Amino acid sequence: MTDLIATLGKKITERWLATVLLPGLLYVAITGWALLAGHGHALDLSWLIRRLNDLWQHHPPGPAAAAVATAVALAGAGLAGVAATVVAEDVVHRLWIIRGPQARLDTLAKRTEARWEGRVPRPPQRYLPQRATVIGERFRLIGERVHAQYGLSVNLAWPRLWILASADTRTMIGAAHRQYFSDAALAAWALLYLPWTVRWWPAVLIATAVLAFGYRQARTSSAILATLIEATVDAHANDLAKVTGIDLPEGRLTPEEGNKINDILAKRA
Repeated sequence: MTDLIATLGKKITERWLATVLLPGLLYVAITGWALLAGHGHALDLSWLIRRLNDLWQHHPPGPAAAAVATAVALAGAGLAGVAATVVAEDVVHRLWIIRGPQARLDTLAKRTEARWEGRVPRPPQRYLPQRATVIGERFRLIGERVHAQYGLSVNLAWPRLWILASADTRTMIGAAHRQYFSDAALAAWALLYLPWTVRWWPAVLIATAVLAFGYRQARTSSAILATLIEATVDAHANDLAKVTGIDLPEGRLTPEEGNKINDILAKRA
């Protein structure tokens, strides 16, 4: 048990360093660069080095001052990392899953209908895009596909399915969930860099590049997470029927039994 706790502690520390502290230190460094250089010397490295040398010569830090400066930098990096995590969950993720402008949804729907041309049977109307981003649509379709196939409400069923799932399955889903929000945090860093564009124009380039990379990564990780969640429902739908006492005359869960399970899980509310 001691070895397990030590291993978990090491993994948590490594993850904290990779996702919070190191990006935070980079953010603190770029913030300092922006404050010192401004637009006038935005990419003038020689000027920046001279400026730092001047500051060092005129205000040479003693051991106490150096310790305080280091502590402030680490604290700033930590706070910035926490801010990025919060922004990822409360802003970035929510922006990715909102409906978006109706004009864009209409365009996406037309493209999807064109791809469906000639398909037999034709996919349900509910499968037409209703979210502005690929990420949001992937997460929305989990509930739509599960309801179409089994009649189950994912919101009601998922906590019970999580309990029924094996430890290995929960570990895989947990890792995919963390990876997705880690990628969302990359996009969140872009939002944190944006305010510095007022003072330092290269911040625009940094924010754009970080946002594009974060979104690209999140498209992949969201697909993995959505697939794992849906696969867990597929693998344990019959188990859920068993624990709720619902018979399966056809040997598998159908919308009729799924609606009965929903009624049980909702406590007839």
